[in-house]
Amino acid sequence: MNEETAIKLCIRHQDPAGFEYLVKKYRREAFFHASALMRNSEDAADACQESFTRAFVAFPRLKQLDRFYPWFYRILRNCCLNMLSRKKTADTYYAEQIRQERTGKEFDNPYSILLLSEQKTQIWEVLDRLQPEFREILIMKYIQGLCYNEISDILAIPRGTVMSRLFHARKSFKHEYETMIRSERECAQ
Repeated sequence: MNEETAIKLCIRHQDPAGFEYLVKKYRREAFFHASALMRNSEDAADACQESFTRAFVAFPRLKQLDRFYPWFYRILRNCCLNMLSRKKTADTYYAEQIRQERTGKEFDNPYSILLLSEQKTQIWEVLDRLQPEFREILIMKYIQGLCYNEISDILAIPRGTVMSRLFHARKSFKHEYETMIRSERECAQ
């Protein structure tokens, strides 16, 4: 079976075998994207499960679908964003998670590993401060290594919009990073 056949089976007959093929093909990619947005593997797994369920239910309403993942990604993204918005204390939650991660590693690892870990933590802290759309596009470009056209396909936006959003996301990242560093320096004094 290939993707095109699986999609046709799902649209015409809501065939579980066709859908199983699509889930197996894209579950890792979906989990990675959900993890990047949710920053918590349990929440990401919940978002994936919910999104695949929504996709299966939505198939009979479709007349045609050329590629599964860009369509599915919009469902996954919306599900993740909805889950994040329902968390009243998402910012506090992430900050606490990062603090716990830092304190657990400060005493267990050599200095060089600690520095690398702190840099990664700082990057994720800054990403967590950004709007979800900015965080999403920066992760796609710089962590997943996707090109403009791939991002354009997945997000279903024009290539120019990808470039514009990346520009503004980088600008926002720089501002948040500088603010965080300034704040850390002031606390240290």
